[in-house]
Amino acid sequence: MNNVHLGDSICQLKKTVQDDQKSVKRDKKAKIISIQDATCMLIETKGYENVTIRDIAEAGGVSIGLIYKYFPGGKFDILKEIGYRYTDELLMTKQPENIDFNDFPGYMRNVIENMQQYTKDNISLTKALIMTALLDSEIVEEVKNMDFKNEYYKAVSEFFCRFNGVEIGNKDPLDVLMNWGIAVKGIIFCDIIYSLSTIKSEESLIDLMVDVSLKIWGYKEA
Repeated sequence: MNNVHLGDSICQLKKTVQDDQKSVKRDKKAKIISIQDATCMLIETKGYENVTIRDIAEAGGVSIGLIYKYFPGGKFDILKEIGYRYTDELLMTKQPENIDFNDFPGYMRNVIENMQQYTKDNISLTKALIMTALLDSEIVEEVKNMDFKNEYYKAVSEFFCRFNGVEIGNKDPLDVLMNWGIAVKGIIFCDIIYSLSTIKSEESLIDLMVDVSLKIWGYKEA
């Protein structure tokens, strides 16, 4: 009988430890998101160059030490992780089970529509980041030194190559990904932020970006 009780106690202890580990993971994720959201809010209202780690800590409800624990490189590290999170959400790279890999045009249209909507919803933040990228010498150097051929972007580029009909031949998938990102983001920024587009219909603009995307990725319908 004592052995039964001991076994039950061990099982309960294991469950408690597992629940505690899940709680810690959830708490860590929540704090990271809080730091990222606080950073976005502050950049939007104050400008990147005027935001300090202390500001982020106070707005995010965390300690300065915790920020450097998760983001050793400070503000730029936070921005990079926000970029990864944004990319994962838009491209659904973490949810392949929800994607039809036989419909690259449909997938690309959905991605572009989401990119447009995100930019519209975050115009002030996007403008602030663009101005920072153009004028802030510190962040310009950070961007220059950033490794865009890291494992993260390599995985994203290979994700695109999983679609039926995508044929890039001997091209480096990473180079194709970068060219695609520059082309599509450039069109979106010019249209939404600077209103430079001569195309009046939003649907026509989306059609254009889808066509450009399919060409860049060498899509050939079966």
